[in-house]
Amino acid sequence: MRLSNFKTVALSVMVLGLIAGCSSQQTGQAGRMGMSQRAVPVEVKKAATEDFGIKLSLSGRLEATQQVSVTPKASGRVKQIHVNIGDQVKAGQPLVTLDEQEAGIQLQRSQASLLSAQARYAEVLEGTPEETVQQTQNTLAEMQNKYNAAKKELERTEALYKEGAISVAEYEQAKDALVSATTSLENQKQKLKTDQKGPTKAELDSATATLKQAQADYQLAQLDASNLVVKAPIDGIVGTLPITVGSNISTSTEVTTLINLSTMKVKTQATESQVGMFKNGQTVEVNIPSANVNTKGTITSVSPLADDTKSYPIEIQIPNPDLTLKVGMIASVEMTGELHKALVVPREAVISKNKENYVFVVEQEKAKQVQVELGESDGEKVEVLKGLAGSESVVVKGQNTLSDGATVTVIDPNQPVNTQGQKGKRQQNGQGNGQQQGQGQGQGNQGQGNQGQGNPGAGGQQQQPQASTQG
Repeated sequence: MRLSNFKTVALSVMVLGLIAGCSSQQTGQAGRMGMSQRAVPVEVKKAATEDFGIKLSLSGRLEATQQVSVTPKASGRVKQIHVNIGDQVKAGQPLVTLDEQEAGIQLQRSQASLLSAQARYAEVLEGTPEETVQQTQNTLAEMQNKYNAAKKELERTEALYKEGAISVAEYEQAKDALVSATTSLENQKQKLKTDQKGPTKAELDSATATLKQAQADYQLAQLDASNLVVKAPIDGIVGTLPITVGSNISTSTEVTTLINLSTMKVKTQATESQVGMFKNGQTVEVNIPSANVNTKGTITSVSPLADDTKSYPIEIQIPNPDLTLKVGMIASVEMTGELHKALVVPREAVISKNKENYVFVVEQEKAKQVQVELGESDGEKVEVLKGLAGSESVVVKGQNTLSDGATVTVIDPNQPVNTQGQKGKRQQNGQGNGQQQGQGQGQGNQGQGNQGQGNPGAGGQQQQPQASTQG
């Protein structure tokens, strides 16, 4: 009876010991886990003052700097086309030739008119020929004789009239004859003066005007004849050719479109807040992905007026020496605003809550929440206007799980953690602790027999204690 009670007491002591050992081990593990949860791992970067400028990217399309619609200066039928679409041409190179038949006839007519006007002008300029002057003088002598005769006849008739020998009618007839002879004589004298003096100013002006008109008509006919060959006004590439041989065209018909692609322009737009960053003559980076081209461009115009979309048109000129770029390609314009000294932090460090901005800084292994006022951002960094003094360790990873005053552990991102080594170390520590605890418990119970083989701890296999009947 006493032996049975003793065995019962011994078994109860052994079970209580095992329970106490397990509870102690679980309490230690829970404590270590709690400490690990309180220390939040984070990465930090120093807030630094540096040269900073906002980066901006605009999208636009390529256009030719020169694009000319070519129309003929003369009307007619297309006789020959000298180019094809895509051909490169030089200024002055023939593009199209028109039929010259009608223009040739007009040229001949205007040439004849010019010759006639030139002869008339020479005649007026040289004055009356000598033969004409001599003839005028002879006629004047005859007129003088007629006047003298009429005068004597009037004197004789007047005497007879006073004597009553003739009638009044005969006397009046003699007076009329003298008046007529006098008028003819004066006219002939004036003609002789004109012939001897040369052309009048009016005659010379009239001849000059006629000559100039004939010269202008002839030059116009010559120009029309030369315009039968339509020539390229600029260097460029033939973009369109909507005409065919034999078609009739006028001075309003487009025969081709020439495009100069040696230099291109990017047409883009800036918003009200962006347009102040652009100035004429400024250099920007231009990327054309479809052609795999990166080049520098020069701003040639910034419109002071907003368009219907409330944006400001901007034009940027870029080189295209090998003609790789084509009209209509999409281009990206990249530029950085004016550099200035600024305190900046990585953009991902900023947390926005309730329309306010915060960052976490690490001070003595504690996270401190700091409200900041932000300025410009280039997408990667942001300017801090107020809140930081500089050189603070700002949390850039892990900040979204932090609270003010939380304990943190700063992790160096350049030193990766060896998780396998740490796990193995934990397993070894667990096995060692378990073995020590098991050995202590086993030694304490060997007075009654082999009560247990030990508790291996975390990571090991746990064996149930076995009681021995030997005593």
